[in-house]
Amino acid sequence: MSIADNLARIRTALPPTVTLIAVSKTRPASIVTEALAAGQLDFGENYAQELRDKAELLGPGPRWHFIGSLQRNKVKYVVGRATLIHDVDSIELAEEIGKRSGNTPTAILVGVNMGEAQKSGVPAAGALAFARAVLGVPGVSLRGLMTIPPATEDPSGAAPFFEELAALAAAGRADGLPLHELSMGMSHDWSIAVAHGATLVRLGTAIFGARPLVSER
Repeated sequence: MSIADNLARIRTALPPTVTLIAVSKTRPASIVTEALAAGQLDFGENYAQELRDKAELLGPGPRWHFIGSLQRNKVKYVVGRATLIHDVDSIELAEEIGKRSGNTPTAILVGVNMGEAQKSGVPAAGALAFARAVLGVPGVSLRGLMTIPPATEDPSGAAPFFEELAALAAAGRADGLPLHELSMGMSHDWSIAVAHGATLVRLGTAIFGARPLVSER
């Protein structure tokens, strides 16, 4: 199936309240252009320099999301280009983003770690306290939470983690935190994430096919 066919099939199954992010990391800019022609606007990148390069090459049109783990020394490549940064997990990172945002705050999500020591993210038990601390950082605009659940062969195995993130966000909203966005769900488990309240899903393989192997930058 073509990229346009894949996008049409996925959009048919998505509620209008859910934003589809086409994960274009490691893909050539021509693939992004093809998806744009099919009506796709939101694209996700994991590598700061790659986002910068594609944004400069393609100009206005795509809405870029930074969905990877962002190092402070690479914030300069992302702020001003990304519509939303999905994985903020330290006050120092939030402060660096804020310092580079100028008069226009940068929208961010708190990255939540669901218990995997090898992954980045704020532990779930401390996520709401961290979110409240982020509210005090000038130059950033907190929008919600993000998670990548532990890998499971059966996509339904991600359900408890999505349910936990949704419950965290609901508790935060009840306490006055602006946690209205939930970024969760990828190509293999996005329908499970949507059933548990995702507002942003990040799909690469389901749209573009298998990704070429590259080393992380």
